[in-house]
Amino acid sequence: MKKRNGLFYALAALLISCGHHNGNTSISFKDKDQYYYMKAHFNENRTKAVEHYMNSKIGKKNNVSFVNIDSDADFNLGDGTSFHLKKYPGHVEIELDKSANTKQSYYAVKEMCEGIKEVILR
Repeated sequence: MKKRNGLFYALAALLISCGHHNGNTSISFKDKDQYYYMKAHFNENRTKAVEHYMNSKIGKKNNVSFVNIDSDADFNLGDGTSFHLKKYPGHVEIELDKSANTKQSYYAVKEMCEGIKEVILR
């Protein structure tokens, strides 16, 4: 019986995890006390759509474009939001330090990351 309970909890943990895998697509989120993190690998043909989505959510209002750039750098936006972005065709990683940002910035980046998932899976 104990073995079955352990297996049940292991399967439940897998089902509850905040990741999505679909063929060559992998999307994961981590929301810890100090950091919010999103990592996605996806078909390179979705890169432009992701870039344009990022522009529409946080880029335009901060006079920043994410289109046609490869990045492994810290971004400090005009609204005070700061995060690390690693991006190249078929890959996006965003890490936000919650203690260095307002709740509004955290929620804006989190919402954008959740939207990126939807863009990738279309």
